Amino acid sequence: MGSGGRKRPMREIAGTKGAANDDAFEDIVDKIKAAGAEDIRDEVHPLYTDVGMDEFELGYERIVEFRLKKIDMMLIRKVEEYRLTGEGHQKSVEELETPRAKISLKRRIKPSDPWIIVDLDDMF
Repeated sequence: MGSGGRKRPMREIAGTKGAANDDAFEDIVDKIKAAGAEDIRDEVHPLYTDVGMDEFELGYERIVEFRLKKIDMMLIRKVEEYRLTGEGHQKSVEELETPRAKISLKRRIKPSDPWIIVDLDDMF
């Protein structure tokens, strides 16, 4: 450990944190199923961004759509393993030390209604 500079986290700790995030999301899905939700779909899609003339895969998105008490719900988890830096022709991609995960919950009463963002804590 020299003076100055940035201290990089240990890879094992970063990997454990990512695995804990995965487990936490699976726990939420398990609670939803235990509450009696009808499973409508569970899909994983890659997340892409444009870097110059190329597309680059930043991470993935998992969408779990279900019906609970006659209300359509959508649980979305976006995981970014890379981040985009720079702008214009100077864009580049940088790997994140720990994947960045964002979870959101949406609902709609009728299929014709728009999706409304809901606080995840209000669900349970």
